[in-house]
Amino acid sequence: MPSKLLPISSEEKKWVQKLTPRKGLTYHFSRGCLRHAMSSMMGLEPLDIPLKAYPGKPPSLAEGFGYVSMSHCSDALLIGWSSAKIGVDIERNDRHFQAHKLSKRFFSKDENCEMENLTTSQAKELVLKRWVIKEAAIKWQNGKISTNLNQWIWENKSSFAYHKKLGYRVKVYEQNHDQWTYAIALDGDSVTRKPIVCLH
Repeated sequence: MPSKLLPISSEEKKWVQKLTPRKGLTYHFSRGCLRHAMSSMMGLEPLDIPLKAYPGKPPSLAEGFGYVSMSHCSDALLIGWSSAKIGVDIERNDRHFQAHKLSKRFFSKDENCEMENLTTSQAKELVLKRWVIKEAAIKWQNGKISTNLNQWIWENKSSFAYHKKLGYRVKVYEQNHDQWTYAIALDGDSVTRKPIVCLH
C-alpha cells in the first residue's frame, strides 16, 4: 500500500466510510489506482473519469470509454482496460490450497483427467492457472463465481475458454510474473495478439 492514497470521488469516499477499515482501505487504494491509470491513458483528470465502482460490483465506465476490470490479491493489483469487454484475475503463486481436492470440486471430468500423473507442485500450478483463467472469464461475462466456475472450461495450453451452458467463448492470456499468476480474458474474436502489460 502506498503511504499516500490517490484521489477518489466524493461518492466513493462515502462508500469507504460504510466499509470495514481494511475493506475501505483496499477499496480506496484500488479505485484511486484505477482512476490514476485511466487518467494517464485518456488525458483527463482522475476525478473526471466517468467511473462507476460500487463495492462488491464490477467497475464500469461511461459509454464510449471502453471496458475495465480489476483484481487484487494480498500484495498486487491488476487493472485491465479494453475497447471491448475484458476480465482479469491475479493470485499469488504461494497461495495455499489442496490442488486435487479443489479440482475435483470445481472442475470438469476432462479437466481433472489432465491432473493425473502430475506431481503435487505441477498439479498446484495447473489448478492455479485454471482458476485465474476461469475467474477472468467470469469477470468478462460479468457473472458470479458460484454459478459459473464449473461452467467455464479451459484445456491446458489452449488460447480459448468456453462456457458450457451459455456458449460464450473467450480468448485467454495467462502469465507468471515474479510471485504472481494472472490471466486476461477478451472477446473470442478479438484480434489482439497479446495484451500490453505495464508493471509498476
